[in-house]
Amino acid sequence: MNGKSKKKIFIYIAFIVLTVAVLGIVISFKLSRNILIGSWESEDKARIYRFDENTLTITFADSNDSQLYGYSVKDNKELILNKGGKNFHYEIFVRDNSIAISSEEADSPEILHRVYE
Repeated sequence: MNGKSKKKIFIYIAFIVLTVAVLGIVISFKLSRNILIGSWESEDKARIYRFDENTLTITFADSNDSQLYGYSVKDNKELILNKGGKNFHYEIFVRDNSIAISSEEADSPEILHRVYE
């Protein structure tokens, strides 16, 4: 092999390695980010849930009253909600454009659908 073909092979290999590294970074960023951020509507359309980086605002449709909570998410599987200084733990089940939030105290999960604004 001459010098030019070795150089081309090296460039191709470097391009493939760089592409795989960039894709790996993008995929890991997407998988590790908070999936809840945005607006969600309850299945019965009685409540709107707005998740920011660390605050949750629940607005009730019938009275337009709002409640503000602090929250955190562990591994996009567990929601830790701070209500009046106490932490409550909920499990998160992700579907296509909806999520189900359940706890041991509740009979059935709260189904939320993504609201696109």
